[in-house]
Amino acid sequence: MKRYLTMIAILPLLLASCGTNGSSQERIQASGTIEALQVNVSAKAGGQIKGLWGREGDDVRLGDTLMVTDHVMLDLQLRQSLAGRELARIQYENDRKDDQRTSELFQKGSVTQKQRDDVNARFRASGARLEQARASADMIRKNISDCYVTAPLGGTITNSTYEIGETAGPGSILFTISKMDTVELVVYVNEKELGYVKLGQGAEIRIDTFKDKTFSGKVVYISPQAEFTPKNIQTKQDRVKQVFGVKLKIPNPEQQLKPGIPADAAIFIKGQ
Repeated sequence: MKRYLTMIAILPLLLASCGTNGSSQERIQASGTIEALQVNVSAKAGGQIKGLWGREGDDVRLGDTLMVTDHVMLDLQLRQSLAGRELARIQYENDRKDDQRTSELFQKGSVTQKQRDDVNARFRASGARLEQARASADMIRKNISDCYVTAPLGGTITNSTYEIGETAGPGSILFTISKMDTVELVVYVNEKELGYVKLGQGAEIRIDTFKDKTFSGKVVYISPQAEFTPKNIQTKQDRVKQVFGVKLKIPNPEQQLKPGIPADAAIFIKGQ
């Protein structure tokens, strides 16, 4: 009788233990660092900076003008090129008329084949020179357009390198624009946990700055290849383990999540 009473007393403990183990598998805990899409904006044309409208912390939209460099010499070159294009157009029109007249005279037998060919060759050469003049003007316009630096995407300027009056060389980085309305968190799971992680699963993210607040995210990418745990994520012992990267996308409308901030994530693997 005592044996049965003992078993009855132990049974609730066993059931409670099983319930605890099941709930621990409803989420996977992992840590990582907040990341944001960042684009470096470089100068296409070098020159002295004459206008600067982009400052660190400014929110910009796609196509907003951020900076302009000096293009006075290019403006003069364009005027010269347009004048040359007009001369080429006038010459082309004269040669076109000569070609028509010569063609009519050739039909009547008033000019030789060589005379006809010479006039036609001159007309075709005029056409080529006109196209060359047009292309030259278009090229200078493109160079002038490159003096205006515009935002390649909407976001927040997180780095501005130059000031008005400084000279920027071609290819030099002028701004860094970060897309902050949506950020990402890359965490790492082991091989055993990987089987439970699926695309689209929800996640709960916390950061030390807002201890009582959670941010919602979801799994958008699972690495198909194992790697060693990054050195900035785990302890020295854990860094020799093979893990898989999992990327979470997190809406960030209030921009409270900043790139570089450590974050803890709980990926929900049940009830999805």
